[in-house]
Amino acid sequence: MLYPRYKFFKEVVKVFESSGRSVPVFNDKHLSTDWKESVEMVEDSKRLGFAFLAGSSLPVTWRIPSIEMPLNTVLEESVCACYGGVDSYDFHGFETAQCMSERRAGGEVGVRAVHAARGEKVWELLAAREKTANLLLAALARSHTLRAPSGHTHAVPKLEWIRQASPNTVAYFIGHLDGFKTTVFLLNGVTQNSQRHYLVQDFTYAGLAKRSGQIISCQMHLPMPPRQTTFADFFNPLVHHIEETILANTVSYPVERTLLATGMTLFGVESLHRGQTEIATPELKVAYRVPKGSTYWRT
Repeated sequence: MLYPRYKFFKEVVKVFESSGRSVPVFNDKHLSTDWKESVEMVEDSKRLGFAFLAGSSLPVTWRIPSIEMPLNTVLEESVCACYGGVDSYDFHGFETAQCMSERRAGGEVGVRAVHAARGEKVWELLAAREKTANLLLAALARSHTLRAPSGHTHAVPKLEWIRQASPNTVAYFIGHLDGFKTTVFLLNGVTQNSQRHYLVQDFTYAGLAKRSGQIISCQMHLPMPPRQTTFADFFNPLVHHIEETILANTVSYPVERTLLATGMTLFGVESLHRGQTEIATPELKVAYRVPKGSTYWRT
């Protein structure tokens, strides 16, 4: 389902209700631009008993290196470094982080607060979060598109360069109900002479294991034309899961992931609108567990 997703979804639900039958449904990306509508969509699927698959291609695409977050890892924080627009690619960033974070010990319990920032405010907040800054660098070390300073073809990521090369960075600082943290950075670079010079053009992840201090990181590989390929092949993994949902009438991963990522996106946009202030989110008490099996694509 594409825009307007909620309206189309409700038309489908009317047919299910009137016919007394239902079939599996796939919803592309976030559920709605309204939180109550998003919750209603999930509730409808539970009430009528149909498989409801939703979300981004990021959680199910290839990973470099090919790793999975071990189930029940005691995680402290997750970071996604990516690019794109507000209320657009930020959702992909949330799902990138969430598909790893949700495998932590205790599962997902929901979000207590969302704080979005832009430009200098990002770096002010990051100055007090050393672990977040280190995870950002670890995530960027997995990038295949990170732009190096002038005169270099490649360089180790440094905060000073990131700040200079992407002065209008947008960041979302998410506090979960169990004390866990998620941070998503949109690193869109600069515009010069009407041309966008991105700092990165891929999606990378880094998570911090609480007990060992180990950083678990990878790139969610999207072979996006024209940079890395001539063919947008990354929809194959997602289409595979859509097919499996239709054939088996069950989902590979819970729709609650997309519901929570939708909420983080919506309240992140609202936080920016309210002057980059933290917003309490009692609405986002979305708890769920994921199965042990892995769902990302292997070659």
